[in-house]
Amino acid sequence: MDRILFSRKPKPERERKPERNKEIPSYDGPDLISCLPDGVLGAIVTLLKPEEGARTAVLSRSWRPVWRSAPLNLDDSFSGVVYEEDRIRVISQILAAHPGPVRHLATTNIQLDDNIRIYDDWLCLTVFDALQDLVLHFTLNGLRPDELPASALRFASLRVLDLRGCSFPSGCGTLAFPCLTYLSLRYVDITEELLQRMISNSPGIESLVLHANSGHRRLRLSLSRLRYLAVSVSPMPSSNVLTDLVVEDAASLERLLLHAMETGYLATGFPIVALNDKSIFKSMVPVSLVERFSTVKILALQMPELPKLEVVIAYLRCFPCLEKLKIKFYCYTSWKTTGPKDAVHCDPSAPVECLDHSLKTIVYRREVTG
Repeated sequence: MDRILFSRKPKPERERKPERNKEIPSYDGPDLISCLPDGVLGAIVTLLKPEEGARTAVLSRSWRPVWRSAPLNLDDSFSGVVYEEDRIRVISQILAAHPGPVRHLATTNIQLDDNIRIYDDWLCLTVFDALQDLVLHFTLNGLRPDELPASALRFASLRVLDLRGCSFPSGCGTLAFPCLTYLSLRYVDITEELLQRMISNSPGIESLVLHANSGHRRLRLSLSRLRYLAVSVSPMPSSNVLTDLVVEDAASLERLLLHAMETGYLATGFPIVALNDKSIFKSMVPVSLVERFSTVKILALQMPELPKLEVVIAYLRCFPCLEKLKIKFYCYTSWKTTGPKDAVHCDPSAPVECLDHSLKTIVYRREVTG
């Protein structure tokens, strides 16, 4: 044998990196982006930050009116702007230069106490008439939060309403948000009648967050589209906080979070809760089973002590379609590890349906304190 040949695929040639000093050929073809309809261009510019969208006006003569007429997403998180008075000045300049509609407004760095008149002047502008998203977060500076201007609640077109650290104005009339899908109230002072009326007049709510609010003790919910419900009470003792929550109709509910603190867990110290008038939790201990309430898929339990199996099983019976269970409890360093407890015998006449059919994940979390 004269020769031995090994056959293999040739190595692909490495791509040559362009030389640094070599000029990249320019594109001399037609400007296809500028040929798009103004409505499409406006939708593209709307996705940009306000300062970036304004810069598109220098691209060409045809781009100049695009930003001025495109829906505006406005927030106060401007890069390089630190002081509150500078943020107010920038927002006022943008509103003066942009006659088009404002679709989204979010302020988290401009306080309400000294700027109520400024907020009222902004929100009374016609560019806000079709506002869809309103996010107003304020820092609590006293026992009672500052009062919102009535103009902040005049938008029937809202899809998102997220308020923090404020109080609803007295005598604001009937509140109705037929397009609302997300409502979040945190550290908000609102009367029981006004809160009940606002939620009842917003039947499209899919996500509802109520955290540490005041001014009301009872709330009754009937929202057929509600998928996410998170409710918590203030840890500070008060006679004017939520104590009774009744969910009459929530056929689409998938996630239920009831907690005493902002942890996302079902706490054993929450007040009385009734679901569909069938399942009742008193101090977060189930006392009756649910019949129609079978859409919740995620349940998170928070316990101030070592979990008791009989309590956990009582919860599982109330959620027959549960897919994920999360348990968090606090373990103090002074506690001693004890041996296994006696087994819990389940009653065959009251089976735990989710254990046999749907439950897939159990997350067990221990918090060591003190």
